Amino acid sequence: MNQMAPPKHSGPLRGLLILDFGQAAVGPIAAEYLGMMGATVIKVESPAGDTVRRGVPTMQGTSTTFLGNNLTKFGIVLDLKSPEGKAHAKRLIAISDALIENFRSSEVMVRLGLGYDVLKQINPGIVYVSSSAYGAGGPLENMRSNEWLTEAFSGFTTVTGAEGTSGEFSRGTANLDWNGAMINTVALLAALYRRTRGEGGGYYLTSQLGSSLYGSVTRMAEVLAGGVPAGPLGSASPFIAPDQAFATSDGYVAVSAPTERCWQRLCTAIGKPALADDARYASNTVRLAARTELATLLAEVFATAGTANWCARLEAADVPCAAVPQNMTLLEALDSNAQIRHHKLVRRVDSHYGNLASQAPHWDFARTPADIECGPPLQGEHTALVLANLADKATLMGALSAVRARETV
Repeated sequence: MNQMAPPKHSGPLRGLLILDFGQAAVGPIAAEYLGMMGATVIKVESPAGDTVRRGVPTMQGTSTTFLGNNLTKFGIVLDLKSPEGKAHAKRLIAISDALIENFRSSEVMVRLGLGYDVLKQINPGIVYVSSSAYGAGGPLENMRSNEWLTEAFSGFTTVTGAEGTSGEFSRGTANLDWNGAMINTVALLAALYRRTRGEGGGYYLTSQLGSSLYGSVTRMAEVLAGGVPAGPLGSASPFIAPDQAFATSDGYVAVSAPTERCWQRLCTAIGKPALADDARYASNTVRLAARTELATLLAEVFATAGTANWCARLEAADVPCAAVPQNMTLLEALDSNAQIRHHKLVRRVDSHYGNLASQAPHWDFARTPADIECGPPLQGEHTALVLANLADKATLMGALSAVRARETV
């Protein structure tokens, strides 16, 4: 693992002040991305704190979900229902560049007296991204949302799960939350770019439902084109055969043949070159039709040797493959991946909550590198500092930079 302390931040968004009024995932993760790219991000929590602080599992009494979603940030507590808290929020908004919130509905901020119509009078240049659950209007406007509900709404559950089942939720990851966060990041960057052209700030509405539907466009296209949805297929792809995980003598290996040349190389690598000339498997179309028969045949072959053996043979033959980790922790699996180690894709971050492991930033900017400058804040850790330096943006940014400089020495 990369144990080096990150350098002083030089990301492409340095100089921007971003306010994160979000909770859980889609808002906070988008703000975290901006922080990785150099923006100064202040997380604004209520006295009760972000709802996911109280989840499990925990480190030092705080949910690991919260920790992973709030790297790179300063943290303050404001009671937005009190006149004093609202006044502090308005002074902070007046000197900020952008604000993101992901309450269930944009009406929440309006009821708090902090809707966009109010904020644009305070700061005409503010970029305001409201990441709602289901969008403005409609019967679900004020209903809460989360990863699992949008998996159901978007059809995600109809193609996930063991073959022959009625489908299931993907509980191990939060794919649609992260996709929603990416959509929010794109909205923020587009709005900030628009502002650089002299077009001012603006209000931008996204929804988790919308971003989740966007994530299922390939399956929608399949249906709209007249196809019959394949339904759950376990690890198998509905479009490519073979493209799935097979049991080996000591674990599992994921194998894919996305082109005919890959299929031919796969046949040679597993010691079955005659399969490449077998009419039953001559093209991806016929292999899909014979999916069950082909999978049974390949399963018998892959069961004869271990995962490492198969990966070595398939990699040498230029066949896409990957070992499926078994009986090891996630970090052990990441440590064993030479490509991950080579690119330093896992970053260790010291924090109040202990030594955290996180994916390194997604972007490799040569001149303005993105980085994880710090761990997540304690609840209200920087409240006094921020409130004492609200004279103007330069004063606040200077005070925050001084704190960060002392932390990273």
